[in-house]
Amino acid sequence: NQEVMAKGREVYSANCTACHGDAGQGVIGPNLTDAYWIHGGSNEEILTMLRKGYVAKGMPPWEGTLPPEDVNAVTAYVISIKGTNPPNPKAPEGEKIN
Repeated sequence: NQEVMAKGREVYSANCTACHGDAGQGVIGPNLTDAYWIHGGSNEEILTMLRKGYVAKGMPPWEGTLPPEDVNAVTAYVISIKGTNPPNPKAPEGEKIN
């Protein structure tokens, strides 16, 4: 759904780029475009990560801060950028997810 993806891109740009980069390549946060994930890379695990966060690692919980539809939209966007190979990606972190 193009509307959901546009909303996800907007939410990502406003809330995620400082840590994960404008293309998901990773800055202080991990690269979201490669096959390596610290806390699991399934769709459900990504949604949970966005909702609950990992405060000890610097990832804030977005549940309660963002409306549920925004969390769902940014989840869809993050899933859509997997495998996009942006320039200057951060080195892989975590386990390789097939």
